[in-house]
Amino acid sequence: MPSIEHAALADLRRTRQRRRLGDIEWFDSAYRVYLMGLFGGGGVLWASSAVGNTPVGASTASSIAAHGPAWLGVVAALAVLMGLRSGAQGGPLALEAADVSMVMLAPVDRRLALRRPAIQRLRSALSMSVAGGAIAGQLAGRRLPGSAVAWAAGGALFGATIALAWFGAATCAHAGRLARPLATAAGLALLGWQVGAAVWHLPGPLGTAGSLGLWGWRQHPVDLVAVAVAVALSVAGLLAVGRTSLEALARRSSLVAQLRFAVTMQDLRTVILLRRQLNQEHSRARPWVRLGFHGSGDEVVRRGVRGLLRLPVTRLVRIAAIAAATGASLAAAGRGATALVIVGALGGFLLGLEANEPLSQEVDQPNYTDSFPVARGSLMSRHLVAPLLVLVPAALVGGAAALAVVHRSDLLVPVAILAVPVTLAGACGGVISIVRDAPDPFSAQSQQAFIPPEMAGFTTTLRLLWPVAVSLIGVVTSLFVRSAVVHRTSLIGATLRATAGSLLVVGCTVLWVRHRDQMKARFRQFMAEGKNYNPNRPLSGGPT
Repeated sequence: MPSIEHAALADLRRTRQRRRLGDIEWFDSAYRVYLMGLFGGGGVLWASSAVGNTPVGASTASSIAAHGPAWLGVVAALAVLMGLRSGAQGGPLALEAADVSMVMLAPVDRRLALRRPAIQRLRSALSMSVAGGAIAGQLAGRRLPGSAVAWAAGGALFGATIALAWFGAATCAHAGRLARPLATAAGLALLGWQVGAAVWHLPGPLGTAGSLGLWGWRQHPVDLVAVAVAVALSVAGLLAVGRTSLEALARRSSLVAQLRFAVTMQDLRTVILLRRQLNQEHSRARPWVRLGFHGSGDEVVRRGVRGLLRLPVTRLVRIAAIAAATGASLAAAGRGATALVIVGALGGFLLGLEANEPLSQEVDQPNYTDSFPVARGSLMSRHLVAPLLVLVPAALVGGAAALAVVHRSDLLVPVAILAVPVTLAGACGGVISIVRDAPDPFSAQSQQAFIPPEMAGFTTTLRLLWPVAVSLIGVVTSLFVRSAVVHRTSLIGATLRATAGSLLVVGCTVLWVRHRDQMKARFRQFMAEGKNYNPNRPLSGGPT
């Protein structure tokens, strides 16, 4: 029979849940589900059509069977690395402020009080990972041997294992008070070992976990060892949840509340800043390299370079990892997995957000920007020079990852030529997302855009997706090389056309950043003239 404090805690949570559900507008929730189904289902259908249903060749199938588990094991190693870092930084739990200040300080067993939030966190991770794995498995099953249902089930099992491994690593690292440098070093060592195993075709520590992703094709009972280890790790984390740090919960509760509000307001820039605070990421007190400009050059560029030279090592590692994933995804898309071009576009978009920190800081301080005797568009366009210090090395990392995936010497020159233009074009989506959130000093504060409620969510979704669409347009040009390989045309010609397309996206983005305010002013003037137009008014100079 539960004790009095346990019963009181259960009653408190039931009451809060009942009141929270009572405040929900069911029409809004249903409309969000409708939008998610519309765009999510449409995206899956598009990816399915892009992948096609033509079976792969025998050589390709044998290569996937031999090397696929190792590369899928890299995904599992990334999940463990993220879990270790999350646990060392105070995660993965994040309670509301009231729970931290009241429940955690009440005379209730902390393990019992945290059990439900921990299970909810695990449940949310499982739902997202299982859904993503099932979708990926269904796409793979369209061209590989095996039924679509079996591939979806195998992908779901692989996704569940990944989620369990992430949660178990995070909770055990936090309960064990694992230091951040040690957690990062252990995760990177595991990831490096698995990547080396995938590249040089050696046994890896997470090869059995990656083999679960191919269960739609063939089943190896030994792969269940990875599931058992992931389940045991998660159970150990749930049993040790009582050792969660109260100070970490207090810090994360305030940040997570702000993060949820920023997500509700679609403020992507604030979301990124709060995520960095959750990760305890701060700029270096000393730059990596001290550069002496001696008063020459553009001041905006110099300030941006100095800021980027203070990026912490965690940000640099993250940029390198995103660049490698982007290059590998585009290379895999070039080898036939067309849907992975979306992953490449998302990687380029994230690179744009990470590298354009000087531009982001300028947007975050509009009062200073508008006080300078310089046109705002000119100032922001000059901020696009310094990120080359980060994007060019990232392009080299992405090119190396692409070459590791394609394994073709004749593609060395095309990859070397396309690495920088495609990376810059993919980063244009991040630039647009940053500049788009800049306040408009020429618009009236009372100006409101009244649109029908049924169109509000659709408009908001389009507003969030069009920067990613720009990144997709910038990186999809890399598929010109695949077309040249398939049709046996000139690789150099296809490479030059792809380079021209990517550079065109870059040029249009720079022009948009520089002349955005003038474009908006002219558009408002055009709309005002149309609103004030009177068809019965005689033309100027005509008969009266």
